[in-house]
Amino acid sequence: MVRGIGDSMSDKLVVFYSWGGNTKAVAEYISERVHADVLELTVAGSYPAEYNACVNKVGRNGRRYEPELVCHIPDLKKYNVLFVGSPCWWGTIANPLRTFLHGAELEGKTIAPFMTHGTSGLHVQDISMLCPGSKILKGLGIFNKYQVSTRENKISNMGDYRHQVDDWLSELGY
Repeated sequence: MVRGIGDSMSDKLVVFYSWGGNTKAVAEYISERVHADVLELTVAGSYPAEYNACVNKVGRNGRRYEPELVCHIPDLKKYNVLFVGSPCWWGTIANPLRTFLHGAELEGKTIAPFMTHGTSGLHVQDISMLCPGSKILKGLGIFNKYQVSTRENKISNMGDYRHQVDDWLSELGY
């Protein structure tokens, strides 16, 4: 069961942006495993559903662009640990996650980053730069093996991502 904000007494929050559903699947699984609340980031206006159109729009916006978020951001004081997730866009985190991390007060928090990607891997350094004063844990990169070649966003493209998540969480002590 995925927990919404305020549904529990959890001190953990999974914050994520997902374009095609892959990062969302990973985020929801993490939430179930660690009994965390979940915050899905949504933006004003949407990104195109077609892969090439989305890639082009993201490229035009640039790596530093911060779109307006239209989701309710809870008071983060009750959360000690934030699992933050994003697809990899143009070799970095997706712009909506950048908006959240740049605007949130995360000093003293523990951040566990995860990303889904087709070519570029995990970019913990970008998250670290946006979270000064936070403890950044080892991140997890989930490879979407067919997205780049087929342009299809299917959760099955990630293979046995649950096993990868389980191993990562175990390594982190969860």
